[in-house]
Amino acid sequence: MIKNFLGILITFILLPVFYIRILWNALFKARKLKILVIMTGKIGDLVCATPVFREIKKKFPESYLAVGIRKQSYGVVQNNPYIDKFIFLNSKEYQGFSGGMRLIKELSKERFTWSINLSPRAFNTILPFWAGIPKRITSVSRFTGKVARIFSFLNSYRLEYQQHTSKLKHNLEILKFVGIKNYSEKKEVFTTKEEEEKALNFLKENNVKINDFLIGIVVTAGNRLKEWEPEKFSQLADRLIEEVKAKIIFIGAPEDKQIIEKVIYKMRNKAISATNFKLNELAALFKKLKLFISVDTGPLYIAHAVGTPVVDIIGPVDIAVQPPQDEISEIVQKDIYCAPCCFVIPPARECKEGHRRCVVDITVDDVFKAVKKLIRKCNISYV
Repeated sequence: MIKNFLGILITFILLPVFYIRILWNALFKARKLKILVIMTGKIGDLVCATPVFREIKKKFPESYLAVGIRKQSYGVVQNNPYIDKFIFLNSKEYQGFSGGMRLIKELSKERFTWSINLSPRAFNTILPFWAGIPKRITSVSRFTGKVARIFSFLNSYRLEYQQHTSKLKHNLEILKFVGIKNYSEKKEVFTTKEEEEKALNFLKENNVKINDFLIGIVVTAGNRLKEWEPEKFSQLADRLIEEVKAKIIFIGAPEDKQIIEKVIYKMRNKAISATNFKLNELAALFKKLKLFISVDTGPLYIAHAVGTPVVDIIGPVDIAVQPPQDEISEIVQKDIYCAPCCFVIPPARECKEGHRRCVVDITVDDVFKAVKKLIRKCNISYV
């Protein structure tokens, strides 16, 4: 909506009208505290925002919490007990100028007290203002688009995100404007009984026993810059089977089936393919794993959130920004002159140097050593 000149022009022409409306809404407070959180990042970003939802409900248990997300990421928070309503901001019904006006009208009817924008894009920045929400908080960054930076002044409170710092902690720090100063950084992804049963049945069908050293591997990332070579995953899986007696399960979306089949085909040993789990069902499957391995991508954050030890082949990603660093995680990263180059803000999809050495130079031995280190650290039994 605001990507075109018309949206920008309307905002400035009707600025006094919008402020009058906001003042009016502030004078006639809703009976119930209603908060809108906007988080339109991808899977990993949304997982790292889950502490925000919990801390809001912990501080304001009787509040009404709505979360604006991308429809594709819904499965991550589908079972989250702290969220009262989901708004899919990228739905077809909200596309274009008329769709944007429809969304604004619906948000206006909700009579939110606060809005908290964790994804400082232009649309997300102006949306709460047009919707007449009295108290508006936004994250800002010098790396966001010009329009988003220009319109950040429309918010009541702003907190600038500093590059090379934890985005998860930044998301929680922004809650100080609503009076939340003490918090836990624990990420959470919830499962249902039905999802747990599906995971158990799948493992039984593939002759996996509860005590088996089951390792899950995701070979894709949705971003070529981050991806490790498929043949290395084949070699790693064989080594894990032969040296630590692991059972390997390659996990992915239906569109990953072909590449997973190629990885398994190049192996000397047998492995399991799991491409029929929906996003909301992955957490239940990950809870059955003894260990999880992937490049820095969304499913890794889900696995870590449910307490599964993870090995993160981090490649170009800034270790300080979002990757897990605790007693159940290990990072594999090469010290390359041009890395890191990929951040939450801004992300990167191509290697400016043209060599991708940050990923290519990572060997099977590097990852295997990280696995053995994590096994010792977490005292995982595998024989």
